[in-house]
Amino acid sequence: MVHNGIEYADMQMIAEVYGLLRDGAQWPADRIGREFAEWNRGKLASYLTEITAQALAVIDPQTGAAMVDVILDKAGQKGTGRWTVIEALKLGQSASVIEAAVGARAWSSDKAGRVDAAQVLAGVTTPQNIPQPQVLAQALLAGRILAHAQGFRLLHAASDVHDWSLDLARIAQIWRAGCIIRSALLDDLAAAFHSGVGGGDLLQSTLIQQLLAETIGGLRQVVAAAAMAGLPVPALGAALSWYDSARQARGTANLIQAQRDIFGAHGFQRTDAEGQVHADWNGSGDRDREGDN
Repeated sequence: MVHNGIEYADMQMIAEVYGLLRDGAQWPADRIGREFAEWNRGKLASYLTEITAQALAVIDPQTGAAMVDVILDKAGQKGTGRWTVIEALKLGQSASVIEAAVGARAWSSDKAGRVDAAQVLAGVTTPQNIPQPQVLAQALLAGRILAHAQGFRLLHAASDVHDWSLDLARIAQIWRAGCIIRSALLDDLAAAFHSGVGGGDLLQSTLIQQLLAETIGGLRQVVAAAAMAGLPVPALGAALSWYDSARQARGTANLIQAQRDIFGAHGFQRTDAEGQVHADWNGSGDRDREGDN
């Protein structure tokens, strides 16, 4: 199931890069396909990259157009991505990239609604620059790393809860051998786990940290450019937000805890003392309201 959740994320991020080149850079399908074929000879080598290049090269015999251009933009799903997200929430884990991919498939199914909205919702009216292909490749690799990191954190959490003693390095090797998400990246992930990554957290690996240092800038550029161009990149955007959340030593949940104490007397922990406490909020909240947030 987690394999399939990562598969959803990987496919969605590939589709987002395809969309940036198609709608932003105005590239035809065959040119995009050649770019993916080139990427498949490097760090992005994978089964999904390979078949993306293959799909973009095929011509529809009935119209002479690229086959992908005559396919209706409504993607089906069997539910495994959704199940992955549900189990992640049950285990208190963030699978935001996979969730974004599931949500994107749901949006794709509302073709009529999107056609109507395209006529009335304001958007970008001036052309925007789309990053160069090498930057898009960096963004896709960074997104792929982060989606896998979410999946392996989920596997580790489930292993702890259910006492499964999962061998995450071995799982990476098994996936490398012959599944839909098989890729060169899985070799690096297996090596990272063999080096003793704690808690199933690939972000603790010096190897993964180096790969992200080389690619996260590209992801940041692509997400920013997509936003300015009005082109959706939900999975790539979720990957970047997850990465930035992970590196925030001081987040913003202190304000949420203050809000929860005001409306529901839920209490909070201080930075300078142990234990759960309440504050005197000077009557600024209604303590009689039963908040469950």
